[in-house]
Amino acid sequence: DERARGISVKATPMSLVLQNLQGKSFLCNMMDIPGHVNFADEMVASLRLSDGLLLVVDAAEGVMMGTELAVKAAVAEGLAITVLINKVDRLILELKLPPNDAYHKLKHTVRELNDLVRSVPGGDEYPLFNPAKGNVAFASALSGWSFTLPSFAKLYSEVHGIYIPVDQFAKRLWGDFYFDEDKRTFGKKPLHSGSQRTFVDFVLQPLYKIYSIVIGEEQGKIQEVL
Repeated sequence: DERARGISVKATPMSLVLQNLQGKSFLCNMMDIPGHVNFADEMVASLRLSDGLLLVVDAAEGVMMGTELAVKAAVAEGLAITVLINKVDRLILELKLPPNDAYHKLKHTVRELNDLVRSVPGGDEYPLFNPAKGNVAFASALSGWSFTLPSFAKLYSEVHGIYIPVDQFAKRLWGDFYFDEDKRTFGKKPLHSGSQRTFVDFVLQPLYKIYSIVIGEEQGKIQEVL
């Protein structure tokens, strides 16, 4: 059943060449390890060979038993942890959450992960997971996209052809920040009752728009939006 669903049942090594935001390439040796609790022995053995953990969490399901086991094992080994919230498309297409509700769902998942790490002995020494700091990424493996807030901020800078301080912009893309289009400034207070947080305004709404156009088969508008 696991193989039919495309779920990993064995630890699989791979090597990937990945670039950072400055365009510098790095060779990353990775192990794709099963997340199911029935294969916890594969996970523990692989973590002992690793320098860090990329923790993949389902955006719709949130923290599960396999997540807890992985975090406990990683903290016990003293490994750095980076979070990837995958299947964000499920919030849009399956659960059909409005953008604002999707933001709160993602925020709740990040809070759950921070609480989980803090509950593990030795977890107090770990930095908090915060998308604005770049240690939380968002993805849809099915749709073939992923980003961190710093990479998304860099994308805005490149698309609009203007200089934007990536770190400063990324910090304002998460939490209670609102954009004033008239003054072109960010603030922590909503301008009116319909004001959307910057993560909803700059990140989620464009994603929702792309999905709605693709599903609606309005092919002529896809390139325009992209």
